[in-house]
Formats: sequence, structure tokens, C-alpha cells
Amino acid sequence: MTIENSKISDLQMEVLICAPTRRVWTSLTENIGQWWPAEFYAGGDPKSRNFTLEATPGGRMMETWEEGGGVLWGTVVGIEPNVRLQVLGSTFPPWGGPTQWFGTWELVASSDDTVLKFSESAIGRVSESGTKEKDKGWQFLWAVLKAHAEGKPAPAWVD
Repeated sequence: MTIENSKISDLQMEVLICAPTRRVWTSLTENIGQWWPAEFYAGGDPKSRNFTLEATPGGRMMETWEEGGGVLWGTVVGIEPNVRLQVLGSTFPPWGGPTQWFGTWELVASSDDTVLKFSESAIGRVSESGTKEKDKGWQFLWAVLKAHAEGKPAPAWVD
């Protein structure tokens, strides 16, 4: 038997995206499967998997595989279109958990640009190395989202 104390981690970041807020929102919600990086799927055949976000309260943030499998990354718990998205997710032990994570995306218009403010709090089996890895992953995801919304090629993942 193993007993561990839960810990809490908090990540916060901002990304300036040179695109109107509506385009960034559409990229984040309706078109997430168009830019979600192959390295961030949990499984499935690369030729037949998809990532989706159902932008409605209770909606799912998930990957699905044509052969019938998939992963539920989180559930939408709050949404204000073009402004705020809140997702509650779980991380299982094979991916560093168990943890519950709470992600908030806020879009702030700035002239013709958009500032994406992202925060994530996690509670459970949290470590400094795991938090650093998550920070690196989220930073990369938002760089890919930025490239998509700006109509530019996506950066490559560097392991």
C-alpha cells in the first residue's frame, strides 16, 4: 500500500496571437482537430484519429479513434463564447496522475490581435518535474494554436 499527500500546481501563461478574437475562438473550439499536434494524442491510428471540443456546458474535450477507442481529456464546465472556456479534466496514473486539472482559456481583444490567457491548476500527484513538462506541453500547444490562427506553419515539437 502507498499513501501520498496531494499537492497543487498552478500554471499561468499569455500568448499574443496576431488574429481577431473570433478566429482564435474558432481555432480553439470548432477547428481544434485541424491543428492538434500528432505528438499529443494518447493513442489510435494516426490516419484515423481526431481531436474535438464540444463548446457547450457539459461538452467533451476528447480524442476519438476510428477503431472505436479514444480519450476524454476533459469536460466543459463554463463557457462564454469568444471570451472564456473552462474545462475540468482528469489525468490517470500512466500519464502522471492521478490528478484533477482545471483549465481556463480567456481571450482578450487587443486592436486586431488577441491575447490568450491560459491558467491550469492541478491537484493530486503533482511533482516539480511533471509540472515543468506540462508547462512545456501547454506552451507548445499555444504556439501551434497561434500559428494556426495566424495562417502560419506550425512549429515542430522538440523533445
